[in-house]
Amino acid sequence: MQDGNFYWFYRAVFYTVLPPYIANVVPFIPEGFGGFNMTGLSWMVMFLICGVFFLLEVGRKKTFPLVFWAPWLLYVVVYLLVDFSFPGLQLTLQYLLPIGIGIVASGFTYDREKLHWLFRQLLVVSGVVISLAYYGHLFRGGWTPYTSGGPMLLSILATLSVGIFFITRKIRFLLLYLLCFSVPILDVTRMGLAVFVVILVFHFANRKLLSKIAIGFAGAAMALAVFYSDAFQEKTFYEGQGGLSDLTLNYYEEESAMNTSGRAGFYAYYEPGLKASPIWGNGPRADMYVLRAIWGGEGISEAHNDYLAIQYNYGLVGVALLVTGCALTFMSLYLKKRQENDPYRFLVVTSAMVLIIGLMMFMYSDNILKYTIFFPNIFFALLGVAFARFDGN
Repeated sequence: MQDGNFYWFYRAVFYTVLPPYIANVVPFIPEGFGGFNMTGLSWMVMFLICGVFFLLEVGRKKTFPLVFWAPWLLYVVVYLLVDFSFPGLQLTLQYLLPIGIGIVASGFTYDREKLHWLFRQLLVVSGVVISLAYYGHLFRGGWTPYTSGGPMLLSILATLSVGIFFITRKIRFLLLYLLCFSVPILDVTRMGLAVFVVILVFHFANRKLLSKIAIGFAGAAMALAVFYSDAFQEKTFYEGQGGLSDLTLNYYEEESAMNTSGRAGFYAYYEPGLKASPIWGNGPRADMYVLRAIWGGEGISEAHNDYLAIQYNYGLVGVALLVTGCALTFMSLYLKKRQENDPYRFLVVTSAMVLIIGLMMFMYSDNILKYTIFFPNIFFALLGVAFARFDGN
């Protein structure tokens, strides 16, 4: 095993995840410095590290499909230059960072030993997150750090574990998936639960028809068991109970029986701006100024829906460019899957495909694109691996 840059780069990708979690648990560690919280500091450190490795690896051929994402990146950068603000600069850098990581990751050559090492690093980081979740539920009255970010991160390990299970049929990897799944169950993170079911049922590594049918029934049974659990019912419905017919995909129905955790009001706040500039939007981070004006600076600055935030800031053009990047990447991976014979490459490609679906689901219920260290950084690194050179020896 050679290539020291490879190991240092990925250590940074994985271990910048942990400082925010540790700072939320260990009393004597501050939760931030210089006006930035630990999450902000972690992603900014990773941005600088990514820039350094981009320069160090400038001579290597990068195989990340930048052409799919270039229109989106160019659009947000030009928009920042036209309508500059420091919050807008931060937002733009958050959007750029994961793709930069994917580009650097695609410049390395991978082999089975390196992929094993990467899986172990992900296992360590995910193990810390799982341990802190259980620690919070057992000893801190149900509190867990970064309740929404944890399932996002764990969905990556869960996806790879399910893929390995379908390829090898080793039960321990299915159990690892279930261990990851237990965290959104404990925290009742509803979109996280939905994503985990999708991971199991629709993973593209499952190529046998009978297995797909059996897993489909198992996934449906799991979903129903979670849906009718007391914790899910109490969190999801204002009356404390409801049926499948009460579910709605529209978080912004004010008359809905579902408890949308305050999301119903967000669309009302943004509606005037959406109508005033539907095509081009209102400028980078304009959504934050709207919420701050309404809430008087009480710390509420996110719409908890990336589609809504992007539409408000960048218009329908911005939403279309981002979704197009996801769709073209998915189709490119689908074509690679059909031609892939090596089980390791097949695992990476099919897992990346499922995680694109997971990303687009999480975008609907949260601001996952801004949670760079919790999901996008590692996910785009995985995309880089999927398109990189591979030494099968």
